[in-house]
Amino acid sequence: MNDKQHQTNTSRPPVRRDRLTQQKKLKEEQILAWKPVKIQLAHQWIDNEKTQMGRKMVRGAVHFCNFGENIGCEQNEERPVVIISNNTVNSTSGNVLVIPLTKNLKSKTNFKTGQAVVTREGLPVPRFQSHYFLFKHKYDFLAYDSAAKTEETTSVSKIRLKEHLGNLDEEDINRLENRVKWTFGL
Repeated sequence: MNDKQHQTNTSRPPVRRDRLTQQKKLKEEQILAWKPVKIQLAHQWIDNEKTQMGRKMVRGAVHFCNFGENIGCEQNEERPVVIISNNTVNSTSGNVLVIPLTKNLKSKTNFKTGQAVVTREGLPVPRFQSHYFLFKHKYDFLAYDSAAKTEETTSVSKIRLKEHLGNLDEEDINRLENRVKWTFGL
């Protein structure tokens, strides 16, 4: 390579750097767009603290939750969540523990055959031990078959919780609880 070719190649920024710069700019814009919404939620909490504290939240209930814009692999935006905290906490705290749901189901496959691993009922098995699948045919209030991501369990203010969609049955709550215990090493 001669000097002229070397100068030409080094004067052009790498494509990866351009992509990273664009990603950073987009993330900054998304966070700035979320800021006024977060301020509004904070004001609503201040104006209605007693009402929010008294909101009846029950374990196993599915609500929409406004996570806003977050960092890395944290869940973003408005999405359904399952309340997993116990009802004593739910009735006395301004916060509840929730498990976010995603419509992106990652199913286990047989390494040798490439076939999907399924239950006796023919339903897909989650690829990750920390995930638990909830199916629309069982819970018609869900817009999609969903994966509960117990590794994303987090505490949120009740002000972030919006529409109540429905409730899980006790069997699924217990199975979710087992996934949470596994996730937290309990």
